[in-house]
Amino acid sequence: MALTEEPKRINPKEAWRLIKEGREPVFIDTRNARHWAQSEQQIPGSLRLWREELEARIREVPRGRPLVTYCA
Repeated sequence: MALTEEPKRINPKEAWRLIKEGREPVFIDTRNARHWAQSEQQIPGSLRLWREELEARIREVPRGRPLVTYCA
């Protein structure tokens, strides 16, 4: 599978810009279940997809939208 763009690091301001532009980014929280549950830092509507599960759960990731991964 070929990527159309190289992944790049963005800051929260740039992520917010994607939202304001109507590009509907998919936020993917890459923490494991234990760390996610212990944290108060969670983006509503984000997909919690631990990096070790990515291959098995790749079909859950929406296509055609910008992806923003994070680990808070």
